[in-house]
Amino acid sequence: MNDNIRRSGEGAQEALVRVNQAFEEYLNELKKKGSDPSEILQLAKSADALKDSGHIYLSWARHYAGMGGDEDSTEDIDEDEGRIGGF
Repeated sequence: MNDNIRRSGEGAQEALVRVNQAFEEYLNELKKKGSDPSEILQLAKSADALKDSGHIYLSWARHYAGMGGDEDSTEDIDEDEGRIGGF
């Protein structure tokens, strides 16, 4: 994989970490405020779907970038790791 693609992928991964953390913080705020539990659950499910999608896109990006060359392993991507909001 060339360095520009690798750096771009790392940047995308870092951005996904930040957006997932922002959702986690927002969910914690809603819980502390005593917001509607069904609203919290729906937001948590939506955030998890976004997290899962991000993992999928990064896996495919790594796959395509590695075609014909030194394909990086995607074993470090754990799709089940740390569900947002604990749901």
